[in-house]
Amino acid sequence: MKQHKIGTLLASVSTLMAVALAAPAQAQDTTPPQDQAQAGTTPAPADPSATSTSDIVVTGIRQSLSSAQNIKRNSDAIVDALVAEDIGKFPDNNAAEAIARVTGVQVTRYADEANGVLIRGLPNVQTTVQGREIFTADGRSVQIQDFPAQALSRVEVYKATTAENLEGGIAGLIDVGLRRPFDFKGFQIAGAARGVYNTESRKADPIGSLLVSDRWQTGIGEIGALINASFTQTRYLNSIRYQGFQDNVPANQQILPASVGRDFTFPQDIGLYYRRGNRQRPSVNGSIQWKPADNLMIYLDGLYQGYRDRVANDFFGIPIQSNPNGGNPPTIRNAVLTQDGTTLQSFDVDLGLVNGPSKEFGTSRTDTFQGALGAKWETGNAVFTTDLAYTKSIASGNWGQFQTQVATPLSLAVKLNDQGSVNFVPSGVDFTNPNSFYMRGLLENRSRSAGDQWQWQGNVVLDTDSSLFPKFQFGLRYGDRSASSVYGDRYASLASLKDTIDKVPTVSQGGMVQPGFRGDDVQQFRSWFAPNAFLFNQQLNSVRDYIRQALVRSGADAATQAAWAPEQPNLNPLNAFQAREQVYTAYAQVNYAFNIGIPVDGVIGARVILTRNKLNGTNQLPTANGTVLVPIDSSTQYTDILPNISAQLHFTDRLKLRLSRTQALSRPGFNQINPTLTVSQGTVGGNISYTGNGGNPNLQPIRSDNYDASLEYYFSRTGSVSVAGFYRKINGFINSLPQIVNVQPFGDILVYRPSNAGSGTIKGIEVAGTTFFDFLPGALRGLGAQANFTYIDGEQVLPSAANFTGGRNTLPGVSKYSFNLIGLYELGPASVRLAYNYRSANVDGFGAPGVFTTVYSGAVGRLDLSASYNLNSNVTLTVDATNLLQTPYHSYVKDPRYPRDIRWEASLLSAGVRFRF
Repeated sequence: MKQHKIGTLLASVSTLMAVALAAPAQAQDTTPPQDQAQAGTTPAPADPSATSTSDIVVTGIRQSLSSAQNIKRNSDAIVDALVAEDIGKFPDNNAAEAIARVTGVQVTRYADEANGVLIRGLPNVQTTVQGREIFTADGRSVQIQDFPAQALSRVEVYKATTAENLEGGIAGLIDVGLRRPFDFKGFQIAGAARGVYNTESRKADPIGSLLVSDRWQTGIGEIGALINASFTQTRYLNSIRYQGFQDNVPANQQILPASVGRDFTFPQDIGLYYRRGNRQRPSVNGSIQWKPADNLMIYLDGLYQGYRDRVANDFFGIPIQSNPNGGNPPTIRNAVLTQDGTTLQSFDVDLGLVNGPSKEFGTSRTDTFQGALGAKWETGNAVFTTDLAYTKSIASGNWGQFQTQVATPLSLAVKLNDQGSVNFVPSGVDFTNPNSFYMRGLLENRSRSAGDQWQWQGNVVLDTDSSLFPKFQFGLRYGDRSASSVYGDRYASLASLKDTIDKVPTVSQGGMVQPGFRGDDVQQFRSWFAPNAFLFNQQLNSVRDYIRQALVRSGADAATQAAWAPEQPNLNPLNAFQAREQVYTAYAQVNYAFNIGIPVDGVIGARVILTRNKLNGTNQLPTANGTVLVPIDSSTQYTDILPNISAQLHFTDRLKLRLSRTQALSRPGFNQINPTLTVSQGTVGGNISYTGNGGNPNLQPIRSDNYDASLEYYFSRTGSVSVAGFYRKINGFINSLPQIVNVQPFGDILVYRPSNAGSGTIKGIEVAGTTFFDFLPGALRGLGAQANFTYIDGEQVLPSAANFTGGRNTLPGVSKYSFNLIGLYELGPASVRLAYNYRSANVDGFGAPGVFTTVYSGAVGRLDLSASYNLNSNVTLTVDATNLLQTPYHSYVKDPRYPRDIRWEASLLSAGVRFRF
């Protein structure tokens, strides 16, 4: 049925494009003149495929689509782009949301935003800003969602790179472009303000940005300065009903009536989870440009990105296949099986004094700074560029869970797979009264990670005046990167005291949690008494005083009491590492061109990279008197040569075939090459045995061989169709598998750590088309459309290892089918976009064999709307809406008969104003 729907949609798109191709290609000036600089880019070069270039002004959506099309058309690499209003006029709050529209890109979503990006099925993406590397804390790349959409001038998604592009992503590269003052003709002040309403949290939040730019002629040349600031806030809420992994009936669990038998599976646990909080992102970027001569430009760039998140999650998880207090699992009463007899449909259960709801609290903060000094010098037939940059990023956070136990016996009436997941009705406990809950425990952790880097790159482009080899490029790059991370946690168990939770500071000032599931009336029980997470976090020191006193009363051991002596959890050296990475790079590539009856051109090049790592950690080894901590150092070095060759066959000035063969790599994360190893002692069959876990400093990069082909037809300034195929052969997937490792003085022991254990392939097809229907009469000539479709087939092969059976598996996170359908309308002062995004079901992750622990995400579609109206040439009113269909996310194990999560996400409704003077 799904394939039939997809086929129908593709047939409709094909028909639409066929009509466009059959019609005369022409552009019309149907909107008021606007400054090209509104998009933050210089006007695109004339497109020879247009029928007339004498008196046509392309503006608004057309201008942004034209610029994006020219980037793709003229690039030596395989790239798709969004520029200017392509981002600003979508109802998107960050860059990750925006690039979900790009062919071959899939995003994951959580907490009411896109927060993960896959390019052609792979998450190993390199990120750059203005061509220079950027990252978050100790990570390999930046969190792309930290870029607010209103701060960007363009985003380019490279699916196959050339030698001049930074290495580091087998999936591809995302380059973010920020505005500079010479992008504008003169003085500009522009900004936007929006109010956004979240339909789940029922909160209204601000989004705003302000840009000021100017340029002046002085006695020392032309100087320009720009500053751009933005701020976004989202008070989010995701409402989740879940049931745990399916498992067989435990041998000691009674099932009534006995006539239903025991030959079925049912979930290990069930529950509700509210993911809620307040997320803020401040961002500032600035640039100074100086042009002392016509052939020399010097710039100074600065960027700050911030992330703040205060969490206030509510969790009520209930085990039904085990007894948290020990003993036999609870008896399942009134059991009714599904029609096929595979699992329970409904049942009742008396649980007794079990775990009650938990409140999660905490804050996280990220601050990333980057400054760069560079220049571009044109002399004779050569162009020299240089860029020196320093980046520093720090991430810190604290998180805790306030745990309760019910004070009176709890019973449940349960329905499984009720419109997507569990539906349960509790009884026996007054969930409105804080005296109904005992304090069970408090969990706290804190973390801090940091990274900094000096990087320099210099490039030369030579115009050779040769018809066969018209351009030659070479360059050097040096990167010196440091990364560190440390983590600590502690837990206080207080269930034995039977203290009601109102004795804990600030808890009595809490109240009933805000119920979620707006628009979903399946789960009637959806609220209970809980602390105010923000107040609780603000007065944690008072709470800790209570914990310390309670631990003394409970008779906790001295070590547990000592762990709660400081005001924050101690940082554990076993959860810490420091790393330094030096990367030396040189590249060269040449452009070629010749004619074999049709023009052929392309590039041949190679990038040579030497990577050196130095790592510091701490080993924990058992001794006769306990354990000992031993510092450990390690170093690694490896060299890679990444060749690339591409060809473009120009059948006409509109139709061309692009072919590409490249190699790429993705380095392992610093946490994965952490040399720390913890060895634990156990007893098997009366004999002492040892096992270990930790990182692996000997990890190599994941490497891939890439083959690409793309047939592209450009029939107007804003009109094109393309069909692309790709194949990736990947070696060195990193998986955590058990290995036999020689560890002195213990000899060969079983160690669980990441290793380059796995290979795989990815292949697929992309189809895309864009056009405006300018040939239509009257108001219909404002209509336009974009459509793209991606098919991906990917697998990885894992080898057999100790206690592990390898085999072939589908790549996690990869949807086989995805597409975007976007309707456009732009005429006069009005413009509208209606965008539908769809991705098919995919594997989320794999669990242990023998039980249903492989999780699948179901297919999901989203519909977003963006509309604007120009009051005049300076002021525009905007209305935006995302996730209009509000189709909930759902996941399952094995097949949809065994649901896992159903997650209700918000629609974001906004109205605002943009201005430009």
